[in-house]
Parts: sequence; C-alpha cells; structure tokens
Amino acid sequence: MKLVMKSFVFALFFLLIVPQVSLGYSEEDIEEDLELGESIMVEGKLSGPGYGTKAVDRVVKTLKGPTKVKKRVRYLTGSWAKASSYQWSKSNSATSTVSFDAGASAAGISSSLGVSNSVTTTYSVAINIPADKKKFSKLAFYSDFNKRYVRVLLYNFNGIKYSDKKTNHYAPRKDTFTGRISIIFERRECLW
Repeated sequence: MKLVMKSFVFALFFLLIVPQVSLGYSEEDIEEDLELGESIMVEGKLSGPGYGTKAVDRVVKTLKGPTKVKKRVRYLTGSWAKASSYQWSKSNSATSTVSFDAGASAAGISSSLGVSNSVTTTYSVAINIPADKKKFSKLAFYSDFNKRYVRVLLYNFNGIKYSDKKTNHYAPRKDTFTGRISIIFERRECLW
C-alpha cells in the first residue's frame, strides 16, 4: 500500500510540477538561435487606451520606465521553409501585454495609465521581402513597445486592498514607425 501511495504522490507531483518546467527550448533559447534577415517598416493606427475589466478601484503606479523595446508579436508563417522570398498584404495588430498575472488585464492597465492599447498596420500594396533559399526561414511581425515596470493595486467596495502585484507592461508606441515585417532565419538545421 505504501508503494502504491508513493507512486501516486510521485505521479501527481510529476503531472503538476513538470509541465511548469520546460523540457525543450524556451522562447528565449529559440530567440538566441535566430538571425534577423531583411525587414520592411510598416506604419499603423493606434487605438485609444484599453478598457479591460475594471476592479472596483484599480491603482497603477509606474515604478520604472517607459523604455522603448522591440519585440516579436507573432510569426506570420506557420512552418520553417527554405523560401526565396515572402509576400504579405494582410493587416497586423500589436496589443498591450503584461509579463505575468497582475490581477488586471493588460487593457485595464493601459486604461489606468492612459496609454494606447493596440496598433493596427495596414498595407496599400502587397510587400515582397527577399529571403535566402539556402536557409530555413519564417516571416515575423515585430513592433515597438513602451515597457514599464508597474505596480497594480486592487481595492474592493469597502476600500480594502485585496491585490498588490508587480509586472512588466508593454504598450504599443505612438511613433509613426510602429512595426516591422521581418525574415527570421533559423540557425539550426535540425528543427525539433
């Protein structure tokens, strides 16, 4: 019976804890193994501040920043391929994000800070970006963000604080240059 119980506890531990641990490449590891290729700058239209779910009272304090950072928003093509070029004509959007649970949505924090929540790019003509057909590549969308380290305080109806968390908040910048369509080259030949 003790052996069964120990096995059960081990299995439970494995199922609950191990998925939290990366067994493969993390986003940061993959980012280090990528090489930025050709890029085309694109312009976009900013939204107003986001209006996420609001607590009875939410106070957001900027502890550090804003600092201009560039980060990948998403890949625009699904698979790695040895392509000679890419063509793109669909609009893209970059939305404010938080680095981890802050007890409030990224849009709600944007609203409290009075900063834009999203930017959407548009294309009047299709863009064509040359690639190196000897290397595996993907098309990706990058955007400029203002990174702020913020403290988010949430209060209930009685004015009692029930949440006090810190997080990095990334909001799309108000610059004319808001995004970049880029070719990403994979340095490893074996992709798994």
